Amino acid sequence: MNPKITIGIPTYNPGKWLFQTLESAIGQDWENKEIIVVDAGSTDGTSSILNQYKDKIKLIRLNKPQDTADNRNLILFESTGEWIQYIDHDDYLLEGKIKTQQEEAKEKIDSADVLYSPTYVEIWKNGKPIQKKLLGSDPKEDPLTLWLSWDMPQTGSYLWRKESLLKIGGWDSFHPCEDYSLYMRAITNKLKFVYCPTPGAIYRVGHTSTRANHQFIEILRDHDNLLEKMIEYLKKEGILTEERKKAIIENRFKKLFAYKSIDLSLAEDYFKEHKNLLEKKLPFHYRLPLFFGLSFSDLNRIKYMSRQLLAFIKKEQL
Repeated sequence: MNPKITIGIPTYNPGKWLFQTLESAIGQDWENKEIIVVDAGSTDGTSSILNQYKDKIKLIRLNKPQDTADNRNLILFESTGEWIQYIDHDDYLLEGKIKTQQEEAKEKIDSADVLYSPTYVEIWKNGKPIQKKLLGSDPKEDPLTLWLSWDMPQTGSYLWRKESLLKIGGWDSFHPCEDYSLYMRAITNKLKFVYCPTPGAIYRVGHTSTRANHQFIEILRDHDNLLEKMIEYLKKEGILTEERKKAIIENRFKKLFAYKSIDLSLAEDYFKEHKNLLEKKLPFHYRLPLFFGLSFSDLNRIKYMSRQLLAFIKKEQL
């Protein structure tokens, strides 16, 4: 069996990163494929890059930018493949990603709606990749626990059966956190996820300014709203297990420090709201000062003053 697979790439001012994205799609050793690129009014030279690949891709040009979810839905409607592989314009697929997933899922492929694998997160700093970490490794094959712990693989890691994606309404542009909104609808509509253990996609962070950077607070809040709805669903279905409760605590904990990285007052409000869940999981050097009434702002000032003092002592010793 060799089903047709659509590789969909929504683009808007990706710059130089687009070359590797396109090459990784074209280089997939799956003959029965099509590549659809939606360029949503790029102004950075993307057009000339895409012209170099015009004989290898189906290109849809838009006159103005639109939401990424809308671009992905356009790919969904225009696709002729049985399966759809999305990849963001600054990320890339590893060699043989699609073929490996199809082979690893072959025993369950007939009933599968979604194939997913772990993602390599490539962290950039000062113009260089400094670290890779694995996201979404799940030997228990439970996408719900991954969702609850805020550990789902990134967009490029999935293969979606087109019919199933249409069934749940495609991508949702109403949510800043559109990926987790989609995964939530897939899970609650009981689509069958099949886990494939070999990582096949690279997700870059820190290499450029993205929508996620500018809307990070909105994304966090939206994800938290989705989490509350998911908890209601789990209670209604009677499937809020102890393992899933632990995953929810992990989610809250990650979110606390995400807020702390950008706005201490938001972190303090979030901690107060979920104190009973979070205080036992905090490291001791946070729990003790908070017990004595210090705030995250106080801790941040103490940390800054300690660094200044340490620098002064070192300077005096010289």
